Order: sequence, then structure tokens, then C-alpha cells
Amino acid sequence: MQKKLFSILALLLTAVLVVGCNTSEKTEDSDAQQNEPSNTAADQKPSGDETAGEALEEESTDTPASNETNTEDASKQPQHDVTYKQNGVDKTEKATESKSVDQSYKLQQLPGFTLTQEEPGKDMLVSNDDDEVFMRIETIETSQSSFTEVKTAMQDYMNAVGDTVALTTDELSVFKDVQNIEGYVVDFDTEKVIGVVFENDGLITKLTIHDNDKQDLTNAMMNMAATISKK
Repeated sequence: MQKKLFSILALLLTAVLVVGCNTSEKTEDSDAQQNEPSNTAADQKPSGDETAGEALEEESTDTPASNETNTEDASKQPQHDVTYKQNGVDKTEKATESKSVDQSYKLQQLPGFTLTQEEPGKDMLVSNDDDEVFMRIETIETSQSSFTEVKTAMQDYMNAVGDTVALTTDELSVFKDVQNIEGYVVDFDTEKVIGVVFENDGLITKLTIHDNDKQDLTNAMMNMAATISKK
């Protein structure tokens, strides 16, 4: 009887040991699988930096050089000789066509000046060497006003600036083929303000020039203004 009991106990102990070994092996296998790096679809995707880098590389390959395009376009712009007098010296320079942002005119612009919009309906052609030397440009369609009305407004403005003197025909001779023209000047010690109104090409143009003795760019600005025409 005791032999049978020992045999049964031995069998039970053997069974417990076998089950324990199987459980341990399964746990080790499971731990090993968790520790191994996963090979999911997300891991196979290139990172955002890699994708962006590839896109930039493709873009830089396909896009032409913008500097070359701009240089080529600038070289194709028509240029015209503009002659003017500065400090008693006759000068001739190449002028390039410029167009107003919101007004309906264009003109030949000399180097050394920048054309900007002061406000809607008013542009400023400013000297790059002295921003206090400039020409304000206002154009009005002949269908919207008359030369007399614009001239009266200019006279009122110039009278408010100081004692006005009418410009001579010779001083206004740079303006060719205009229907009507009139101009005034107010002289200060070393500065002057000039107002000119002229009608041409369906436009009435009002100019206000601020200049000084050092720059003496009045004749240059008036020669540029003489090229104003409709776009």
C-alpha cells in the first residue's frame, strides 16, 4: 500500500515539474518577443525630415534659377536716353520704363531714383541720395476733371507754400506736344518747391517738386515727367 502511495506521489510531482517547465518556456518566449524591435509599417515609413529633404532636393532640381530669369527680364526692358542738366553740367543716362501701381501712367525713370506709392492717387519719385528731394505725381483722367480745375488747385497749394513766380516758357520747354501747361516756383534760401500742371495723352498731370541747391535735380525730374503717358 505504501509503495503504491509513493508511486502516485512520484507521478504527481513529475507532472507538476513538467507543467512548471512549460510555463517558464512560454514566459521566456513572450518576453523575448516583447523585447525584439517591431517591424511595423509605421517604422518602415521615412521620417518627416527625410521626406522634406527629398522634396526640397527634387524642387531644387526642377526649379530654374530665379536670378537668371530676373536678369533676363530686366535686360529685355526698353531703355531710352534722357538728357538733363545738373549743377550746370549736361548729363545723359539710360532710363527704364516704370509703371504706377494704381494710376494709369508710365514714365521713363532714371537710375538713382525710386518710384513708390505715397497713397492712392499719389506717387513719389524720390532721389536715392537725398529723400528730401522728390517729385510727387498725380494724374487725373480728362473725363474726370478739367485742366482749369487742377491748375486752380495747384495755384492754391503753391500760394500756401510761399510767394510764387510763374515758370517761363523756356523752363517748361522739356514738355513737348502738350495741350496745356503751367508752372510755378517758390524759392527759399537753398531749397525750392515747383508746381507744374500739364495735359497730354488724355491725362491731366500735377507735379510737385522739392529740390535743393546741392542736389539740383529739378531738370532731371522734369525730363522724366515729360515722358509720362498712359499705360
